[in-house]
Amino acid sequence: MVLCGFAFGMVSCSKTVYVPSSKLVLPNGEVKLTTFCVDESYDKPGEYLAGLGIAEGCEDREDAIVKANQIAISDITSRYIGVIKNTLTRYNKDTRIPAGKKIAEKKLEGLSELIGTNVIEKYSNTVCREITQDATGAYTGYVAVHVLLDDLQKGLQEELDVRKVDYDAEKLKKQIDAEISNSSSKNKTLK
Repeated sequence: MVLCGFAFGMVSCSKTVYVPSSKLVLPNGEVKLTTFCVDESYDKPGEYLAGLGIAEGCEDREDAIVKANQIAISDITSRYIGVIKNTLTRYNKDTRIPAGKKIAEKKLEGLSELIGTNVIEKYSNTVCREITQDATGAYTGYVAVHVLLDDLQKGLQEELDVRKVDYDAEKLKKQIDAEISNSSSKNKTLK
């Protein structure tokens, strides 16, 4: 059995497994069909942001996994967009940053969503999938997606560079580090 936990957008899968299980019946009556999780060595809590997707009542296996993957990507993207918005707002409010290095409000409109989507599409990795089938024949897909924090920072800087935004890279890195740390501590206190 693979155990996955969810905390501050972190999903932890306990083992590398690919099991076309022959009739493993779960306590809720569902039959576990397949499970795949990446190697434990990849699982480094505190070093990634994660999204979790669950798609229930699907007509076939493929549909369950595709929908669960879309939900997981949407989950992680929406949280990362929030991190970007807060980071850019903090960055612009920092009085130690010269006016010429601040990111114009006009450029911020829609920028967070576009950057967030592009970075997640480029750097996200599916790390855990599970498919179950209930007594009615409907499938449920479970998907966990990770993006390493270093990739989130690198991706934000790459996206700003592509758009030729003039900014102080070191101070922006400090702001995104602070925002990720702040988000992490907020989510830990919610438990």
